[in-house]
Parts: sequence; structure tokens; C-alpha cells
Amino acid sequence: MKELGSCVGPISGEHLISESVIEVLKGDGGFSISGVPWLDKGEEKILGAQSLRANCLCTKHNSALSPIDSAVRHFFASLKSYLEVDAGEPRMALISGHDLEVWLLKTAKALAVSGNLARGDEKLSGAFAQDHMVVAMLDDPTAWPDRAGLYCLMSEGDMIVNHSRFQLVPWLNEAEEIVALQVSILGFIFLLLLEKLDIEKYPLLAAAKYRPSRIEIRHPASESWISISWQDGREHDALKVEFVQNVPLDQILPEAR
Repeated sequence: MKELGSCVGPISGEHLISESVIEVLKGDGGFSISGVPWLDKGEEKILGAQSLRANCLCTKHNSALSPIDSAVRHFFASLKSYLEVDAGEPRMALISGHDLEVWLLKTAKALAVSGNLARGDEKLSGAFAQDHMVVAMLDDPTAWPDRAGLYCLMSEGDMIVNHSRFQLVPWLNEAEEIVALQVSILGFIFLLLLEKLDIEKYPLLAAAKYRPSRIEIRHPASESWISISWQDGREHDALKVEFVQNVPLDQILPEAR
């Protein structure tokens, strides 16, 4: 954020994934990480929330971005609860979609500058194709290129498995620069496009839901939803999920104990 010319020292430790989100994901268990350059392929390591930190933000901007962490924690907690529990009555939550996009971009940028992004066994440089615009995109939702932002890659009728995982996979251009981020949030698959939409380059986005307006979750005895607000003057479609059945953990992960 130094390009803004408003940093106030000292540089402070930033959680690579918000501590509040980690607490939601781990629930009563531990939090594990995999796919980073300092672990072998397929290896997972259980870490404490305080272990995933890097000195990459000044005190002022760390504080300024903290409300976004709180908003996204509310999103993760609501989504996890609505998916896992049939409350027998409607439940509702509201989040700014722009806060979610900024949080995803902030998380990816922190992982990049701290050297924690990899493709296979290869550590990525962490360069973004829109590096010259990232600061503006973090600071101002209207600075995002036309039709850049969050897309849902799932189609109506797709089956998903709800699991307490957050996964982020960079998409690279020919220059090995990050142009998009494929994101899995509790089983939902999204793509965060960081440049102007070009259907010839991204044909799968032609049928994808751009910036969904809400996530509706229907259980046998209740229906809940998370409304997602956007200030872009466009109409947005909802995502609808219907509970089918509980699946034992050992059927999802045969090695689970």
C-alpha cells in the first residue's frame, strides 16, 4: 500500500489468512495447511493461527483493513452454520460483496509477497498481471476493471460436498503473472477475475454467475440465505443450494479416523 503515500510505521504482522476466519474453519479441531512451497507435495501441517503471519502491512493499513476481516468472518461463520445446521426457522445474513472480493485479493497478495504461492513443486514469483492496479482495487471497489470480480463456477443441479476448507489456486498468463484466483469456500467454487473480462480467454465465464446476489440454502425444515450487496448498478442472480444428505466423514476421506 506504500504507493498511496499514507503509510504509518512500523510494519506489522498480517495474518495471511484472517485469524477470525481460521477460527471459524477449524471449529473444535485444528487448522492444517498444504500446497505451500515449504511443504512436500501432498503434505499437510497443522498450524496455530498465529503461525500464518508476514510483515507486509504498516500499522495504519493493517488497522484500516481489519473491518473487512470482520465482515468476511461473518460470511464464513454464517455460511458454515447455514450449511451444517437445519435450524427449523429462517436465518438471514448480509455482507458486502466488495468486501469479500477485497479480502480475497488481500489474502492472495499477502500470500504472494510472503512467498507462499506455488504451482505443483514450483514456487511462484507472486507477480500479478494487474500489479499496477492492485492497490487501487484494494482501496476502491469502483477501480476494478469492467466485469472483473467474483464469478460462481457451479451450475444449477451440481452436487457439492460441504467441508470446512478454504482453497485458493492462482491462474497464470503466459508471462507467469496471476490473472485470476480459483477459490473454494466450504465447497462453493468461485473465480476471482482480476482483469477485464475477455470471453475468448475465459469461455467458462460465459455461463457463470457474476457477483451472485445471495446464497440460498434450503434444508427440510428451514430455508436460510446470505444476501450479498453490490454497488455496481447491475442485476445479479442468486445461488440456490438444497440439502440432500449427510455423508459420513470416512466416505469423503477414506483415511480419516
